[in-house]
Amino acid sequence: MTYQKASQMTNDCKKLKKVLTGRPTRQDSEALHQHLLKIASVYFLENGFQASSIEGIAKKAQVSKLTIYRQYQNKTNLFIAVIQAGVKQYIDDIRDWSKNKTVNAESLYELGIFIATRWFSLENIRLMRITIPEVQRIQKLSDMINTLMMQSRQPVEEFLEQLNQQDGYHLENVGTATIQFIQLCVFGHYYLLRDESYLPNTEQLQENIQNTVRLFLNGYRTF
Repeated sequence: MTYQKASQMTNDCKKLKKVLTGRPTRQDSEALHQHLLKIASVYFLENGFQASSIEGIAKKAQVSKLTIYRQYQNKTNLFIAVIQAGVKQYIDDIRDWSKNKTVNAESLYELGIFIATRWFSLENIRLMRITIPEVQRIQKLSDMINTLMMQSRQPVEEFLEQLNQQDGYHLENVGTATIQFIQLCVFGHYYLLRDESYLPNTEQLQENIQNTVRLFLNGYRTF
């Protein structure tokens, strides 16, 4: 963790002491929720799910264990809340980006870079490595992840739908086209560049997204 992040968390903790000493307002409760999610996210990434504890997270967040139990009941619910918050941020970021955007090769390239960069980020890779083993242990985790995956595709699907309003393109099934675009952006590193031994560097990622956009647009061109 960088000094800047550690300093920010310390300042957040000081602010929340006021929240915990009196009757919290709705804004106070939301601030506490966001603070706990931020601390828990870092803690889970550093320690993994099994090695993490409510006690350890409470200590980092400078709150009581009871405060966390009141919010989330148990460690599993807190872990799920962290995942949900990350997906929500991803969805919000795409929606904010896509406002007043027109679907073309340039905007699809921007979208593809965003998707691939998020997918290959160290935080996301670590979170996936933590989450996958827990799917076998936490029954509701698999269904929840499936739901979140569908939700995360929605803003991309809404954006790609605009192609059907343009001459020269037709997406018969926008949902399928969305899955194809996302998978090419992410897994195209392996399918198109043919190397599974390492994550793509910036140049390789850009090359893959350029190939993805070209392949995607040509595949749905009507003439």
